[in-house]
Amino acid sequence: MQPQTKPAACHARLIAGFVILSTFVIMMYGFIVYEAWVLHSIGGILVAVILIGILIALWHEAHTLKQAEPCHVSSAHRLLTFITLLGGAGAAYWISVHLCLGPVAGSALVGLLGALVFPRYNVPIYTGSFVGMSSAALLASPAELLLAAGIAGVVYILAEDALNGFGGKLGTIAFSGSLLAGLGLQRQFLISPMPSFELAWQIVALSVAAAVITYWLSTVLKHGPVLASSAVGVTGGLLLPAISPETGPLLAVVVICASFTGMSASKRFASPLPMIAAGLLTGIVFLYSVPVFGGTGGKLGTIAFGASLAVWGYQKAFRRMS
Repeated sequence: MQPQTKPAACHARLIAGFVILSTFVIMMYGFIVYEAWVLHSIGGILVAVILIGILIALWHEAHTLKQAEPCHVSSAHRLLTFITLLGGAGAAYWISVHLCLGPVAGSALVGLLGALVFPRYNVPIYTGSFVGMSSAALLASPAELLLAAGIAGVVYILAEDALNGFGGKLGTIAFSGSLLAGLGLQRQFLISPMPSFELAWQIVALSVAAAVITYWLSTVLKHGPVLASSAVGVTGGLLLPAISPETGPLLAVVVICASFTGMSASKRFASPLPMIAAGLLTGIVFLYSVPVFGGTGGKLGTIAFGASLAVWGYQKAFRRMS
């Protein structure tokens, strides 16, 4: 029988994890609101509305923290969780940078391997793979990658019981490590232009499709969120660049981003209908997020996390009003 963590320590860790996750998703969406407003005032208003939905969801979840049950996790399990997260980061970075397969294939392949071979630790492995999606310009050496993954590993342990069931949470954990490491190393983030209007429709459509398919594989077919997301990511990461060398790589990024949204649990989204809305918001926010924190691992998951929170937040608000 595993030892029970003292309630006070467990509650303090839960609050710390909740605050960290909330801070990074609000910060990310705050920057995207600014970029969207500069590009199109209507886009800025739209992303601001999404941010309000995030705040509603976080406000509601903050009031449930006292109801959380005491955690039952051994120190050995936490150590293995931390180690496997580091391993996932290193493996994904190696596939992405050194094998030149790109971050989408790198993360998705590691997630798929973790789900099939190491099912007990597939979640931290997949989380680490998001750190490994960082560009070589941001994290240029194994030591720098280890720094980012180490920070993410600490945040993972703190936030393990916070805001569960929302797609993109794992990416937000990875984003905290990648961003803090990049800022600490005084690295420049990649800056890319916003996609063209013609490509925008493809991005939004693929985002909805990828989110719904992932949700369906995970909750309806019972394959679990990691296997579902990584399978969708591998498919998009390998097929789309081959079909269209010019636009395929960007569309593959969209697919895996939306697959993180589809990792949401059925306790948060009881049917595919709200997942369609979450996938739609993911695609829209992705468009305006391109110039923000480019090359940072976990950025895509943070976009998905915000979209999932916003849809759930507005669902709660409308139910309360009615």
